[in-house]
Amino acid sequence: MKRVVMMTDEAKQKMDMDPWKPITPPDQTSNVSGRRVDPNLPWGMFWAVDTDRNCLLILQHDPANKPESKLPKLRGLEVEMRIPETGSVSLLVIKLIDDEQREIFHRLCLDIISATRQVNTEKEAVERFLARTWRWHRLLRGGQDGRLSSEEQKGLIGELGVLKQVLIPNIGVRTSVKSWRGPLGAPKDFEIGRVCIEAKARRGAATPFVTISNEHQLDTSGVDALILHVSEVTAAGEDDKDAVTVTDMARMALQEIETLDASISELFEERLAATGFDWTDDYSDRKWLRGPDHTFEVTGDFPRVTPDMYPTGVGSLRYAISLPDCEPHRIDAEYVNKLITEGAHGDRN
Repeated sequence: MKRVVMMTDEAKQKMDMDPWKPITPPDQTSNVSGRRVDPNLPWGMFWAVDTDRNCLLILQHDPANKPESKLPKLRGLEVEMRIPETGSVSLLVIKLIDDEQREIFHRLCLDIISATRQVNTEKEAVERFLARTWRWHRLLRGGQDGRLSSEEQKGLIGELGVLKQVLIPNIGVRTSVKSWRGPLGAPKDFEIGRVCIEAKARRGAATPFVTISNEHQLDTSGVDALILHVSEVTAAGEDDKDAVTVTDMARMALQEIETLDASISELFEERLAATGFDWTDDYSDRKWLRGPDHTFEVTGDFPRVTPDMYPTGVGSLRYAISLPDCEPHRIDAEYVNKLITEGAHGDRN
């Protein structure tokens, strides 16, 4: 029979404060040493250390439940997928590189663990693991004041507008919130089956261009239809009665979601937080006016750059496209609604 060692309250308190401290590093570079986070947690979650005594949090899962979005890249941390030699399981690993962030990393790990307790399937646990990691993205990467920049505020207002005014009325609140994949690092902001939406915001009076952040945003490989949704979002004065802050937009979206289906509101707040938005940040000094929206279908000779247009080894491109040159591809609201509905029901050919 295995000998059970009773832990004193003092020892348990120290371990709770630093769960990696009692773990002995492994002898082989290919291995890690760890202990289960909680035997009552249905997922295989482990505190672990490697040969360099780096702190890790590991989620063991079925390979079929691997993440569908790209993994976060955070300052002082590494997030990666590992497949042991057996190949029967996959490991989602977050590793602390900068030991000076050990305390905040511990808080991140506790947040991840808490979030995964609330789901019913292993696939959801993987998604929550990543969603909470993205949520901490801005905090761990640092920033001037921790708030979203003006451009990020405009972008979020544009995405929330798509969610409230385009998706929810057509495909329902639950499918709409689940389709919001951009905050998790997906190539497109919204994925409704094989129909995708890339949301952009621009200043109404500005030169008619929108910035495309990378070569994958307007790539139609693997999708049946891609919509470019451009919102006009312009800085407003303090006295403009129609002006809103990014917090106002987030609150209105949350209220509508809670009214329609309160059970999906937590997922919405996780996606919202993954953008870098925090309810405690004060955005009252920056108000915005929403203007008309413009929608285009990305097909054929639509002005864009895609990965198949340049040699291997070139990437991370950032470029601007002219909206007047997109006019031949403009589509109306009725056609947008048709594409979205077909995507939600898997009817798009």
